[in-house]
Amino acid sequence: MAKARTPPIYTSPQDASVAFYQAFEAQDIDAMMATWADDEEIVCVHPGGARVVGYDAVRNAWEQLFAGDAKLAFRLDQVVVLETVGLAMQSAIEHVYAADGTARGAAAATNVFLRTPSGWRIVCHHASPVTAVVTPAPTGPLH
Repeated sequence: MAKARTPPIYTSPQDASVAFYQAFEAQDIDAMMATWADDEEIVCVHPGGARVVGYDAVRNAWEQLFAGDAKLAFRLDQVVVLETVGLAMQSAIEHVYAADGTARGAAAATNVFLRTPSGWRIVCHHASPVTAVVTPAPTGPLH
């Protein structure tokens, strides 16, 4: 009989974010769901997908996504973080790559984290495809 995993305690929203993307890349459903709050009010929207609400529905959406054979890798860019005592928001551009390093596109992603008794957990992940990634303009005088 398999021993149940003890859920990790993420001591910061950044720790939860790193674990989220590692689980995504590994297509590990148990590790993925360990990053989420065990709550019926969690929300997930994958690029081009429906809005999914509730723990079981979110888990099912990730299981369907992981059922595909395409392994993905992510690089976050233009990360903006707003953090309070109990809530944090991370907005970033997700650069998506196939396992062989081929660029697969980009998404604008927002992750919202809640401080729970068992550490920081995701309560909302919303990603939308972007057709063009805007590069920040250089600051200062141009020469």
